[in-house]
Amino acid sequence: MEVYNSIYDIVAGNMEEKGEHFGYQKSTFLCDVGMHPQSIDITRFLELDNHHFYEAIYVVAYRRLPEKKEIAFWEGKEMLPKEQFQKEVLKNIAGSSVVAINQIKLINNPYFSQKIGLKYHFMGILYGLTDKSCLREFGKKLPQPIQKLIRKVFL
Repeated sequence: MEVYNSIYDIVAGNMEEKGEHFGYQKSTFLCDVGMHPQSIDITRFLELDNHHFYEAIYVVAYRRLPEKKEIAFWEGKEMLPKEQFQKEVLKNIAGSSVVAINQIKLINNPYFSQKIGLKYHFMGILYGLTDKSCLREFGKKLPQPIQKLIRKVFL
């Protein structure tokens, strides 16, 4: 971890020299390092404060920083006790379509057991199939009369 700590410091320093800002905090970067993309070890995040906790979980689970409306939502809840806040964030992450589609597992979670099994595996596949962009691409491949019929029914 010392190597990754140094890498972050160097990159963040270089960005500051150019007048830019590194996208997220060092604690978020270090929590994500060396983690399998489908397994999130929650024990690596438990010591973070509420703000850094949700930022780090978002980066690891969604591979992106929270959007402005997500930041506003979680900042409104940052005053909750640490355990309650972390449980709410993890429940939100565990119930997301991204976690279902990518079959991400929250391991060593002290707050609840993530639902697993064949039913949830198929629910993840179903989430993937109902993705609008995926359906749109599929619809474009259908014959023109069928496309017109679908437009009449759904539009």
